[in-house]
Amino acid sequence: MKNHGPATQVRAGANFNPKRYDTSPENSVRGHSAPKVTVMDKVLFVQLPPPRFSFSEAPSNIPLAAGFLSIALHAVIDDTLSGEILEPAIVDVFADQGIVLEIVKRQPVIVAMTLYVWNVERSLFLASNIKKLAPDTKILVGGPEVTPDNNWVITHPAVDAGVFGEGESRIRPLVTFLLGRREEAGTAGFFIKVPAGIHMDTRPHPQWDLSLSPYPYLDKTIAPSRDGTLFLETIRGCPFRCKYCYYHKAFNNIRTHPPGSIEKVLDLAYSKDSGVNEIYLMDPTFNVGQGFRGLVRSMTIRRNARDVALHTELRADLLSREDVILLKDAGLRSAEVGLQTVNPLALKHAGRTGDPEHVARGVEWLKDAGIEVTTGIILGLPNDTPGGFTRTLEWLRQAGAYSVVHPFVLSILPGTDFRTEAEELGIRFHSRPPYYVRSTRTFAEEDFQPALLECENVFDMELDYIPPPSLVDRGPSVVTELDMAAYLSKWIVNLDSSSWLRSLPEVIRKASDPFTIWFRGTMNERMMVDLLHEFAQANPHTCLHVVLELADLPGLQFFDKALYAAAHPDHYLNRAYRPVYGEGAIISINFWITWPDPGNAELRGRVSAAYDSVAGFVWETSRIDEESLSRSSTPLLFSGSITDSGSDYRKLFEILHEIHAGRPEEVLFRDALLQEKWNASFGKASPESSLAETILVT
Repeated sequence: MKNHGPATQVRAGANFNPKRYDTSPENSVRGHSAPKVTVMDKVLFVQLPPPRFSFSEAPSNIPLAAGFLSIALHAVIDDTLSGEILEPAIVDVFADQGIVLEIVKRQPVIVAMTLYVWNVERSLFLASNIKKLAPDTKILVGGPEVTPDNNWVITHPAVDAGVFGEGESRIRPLVTFLLGRREEAGTAGFFIKVPAGIHMDTRPHPQWDLSLSPYPYLDKTIAPSRDGTLFLETIRGCPFRCKYCYYHKAFNNIRTHPPGSIEKVLDLAYSKDSGVNEIYLMDPTFNVGQGFRGLVRSMTIRRNARDVALHTELRADLLSREDVILLKDAGLRSAEVGLQTVNPLALKHAGRTGDPEHVARGVEWLKDAGIEVTTGIILGLPNDTPGGFTRTLEWLRQAGAYSVVHPFVLSILPGTDFRTEAEELGIRFHSRPPYYVRSTRTFAEEDFQPALLECENVFDMELDYIPPPSLVDRGPSVVTELDMAAYLSKWIVNLDSSSWLRSLPEVIRKASDPFTIWFRGTMNERMMVDLLHEFAQANPHTCLHVVLELADLPGLQFFDKALYAAAHPDHYLNRAYRPVYGEGAIISINFWITWPDPGNAELRGRVSAAYDSVAGFVWETSRIDEESLSRSSTPLLFSGSITDSGSDYRKLFEILHEIHAGRPEEVLFRDALLQEKWNASFGKASPESSLAETILVT
């Protein structure tokens, strides 16, 4: 399947000179001529996090690739060129405009963006905005989304050049070429814009010697995530040839990071003050790596001094009992296992090897060892059918080969064999991320949603759950003044005043992602819709919570007008949830109505029934007696005032845990300290690993 019309392309060898194709009288390429004289040219590496619904839960967005690229860029001593990574305090916090302004403020000559399926569209939106403010800035892209067949990325007007596959061997020649410091690219596996079109070199790129790159944690080029997770790659490459995966094509053999380098990272991770509490072993299949048992034993020895949890992906069918014992002793807490399907024809056509019964055996051993197993299954594989998917669900349930089941809708990812063979296989798929399959010859489009609902029923799970936002609105350290705030996570707007209007431009610049706009007072539909429109136009890729704390319930027409003014149907989140919610559903904007709890399920139903399809209700109470709370329902907002000096709040927590044990995250507090203590009571992220709320009240 072709996603777009063909781009104008010029193909040539490594000794590529853009001047050969320039038809302008000056015979020069814009941006390739000598740059303005500066003390040092800066390359800024940017990796945006996956979208999320909760601001305080910081993502594990570790720019490992950018770390290796930065080290490779600095492998040659050059006093005129520097590499810098945009830090998590920016990329993991700010909405679109805030990140753009931070990037432009640093005055990079090149912005190098790592593109994944979850961040590619937002990254390119930011690139376009960077170009508007700093037109001479070059945009260099890499990552899994940059493949020769992903035409919409290559032809994007904000992109100047891109790297296919791993970038360490090409980063320096391409950067110096983009800066006009060399006449020839002198490498392979890249594309670059020229006046005559696009020069694309698809020859195999030179492989990077991994021994040349010290691990970027060691010199603090990057750091573990705020929640204490450290990403660790021990090998590159994969021996398997699954047709839905691009990884094995990006690396045509298997290479191992030098043991000495890995050992130094482990020394760091297990040191007393490292702050690391989990190592995520990123190898595509950890237990097929050469020497993985020796690495596991090394971690077991270190665990005697300090316990660090491990998480990884495994081929359960290739595990032995001895392997499981080794992994448990090393601290493996959880593992991901790919069953995909029990349909042998679908497995064969997906290039997937393995016996489901052997998978079940390996999962049983892992579970017996106390290791949580997330078992992945794929919906929509070619040659699978709705009946075949049902048989996979039933087999999995009866075999018990899971702790958690994770169903995936098949994505026809760029660069994969399924992308190449889509037309031949009769696969229809979306042309934008996450590239979900729409239908195959054996799986009709209308069968996807029922299949996912069946999965929910069989495993008693909820695929479309969206948690309510924090409704903290008081506390000495959370409410701020606009000019004092580095960023804002929540804006409480008094509709009975017009002072918000003066704050809007600065709020747009300082807003976080995700962000909460909280309307209070008397309904003013036009004002509310206009505000949402202005915010969403500036920050279209921001996940937005809209809280309505109004004197009266809003009319249903407000939600239609607000979505029309502010929603972006093609937001990645909306596409990602489309198989569950259906075509046209919007989840990147979520509405929440706070309303006094009537203390009666029937009355709650009467109040909320008309809003079921447009907004969630949060029921507010200040009652702390057990009888009243026993009749409460979540989401529940507690507005009462309880001092921290006594045991009152502990008694309240005991009652709430007993009544709402199934959904503790839906018990909310206006008071920041109470919310913090409640979160700690059920093991939610600690304040140290969470992002701090900053609230503006106007």
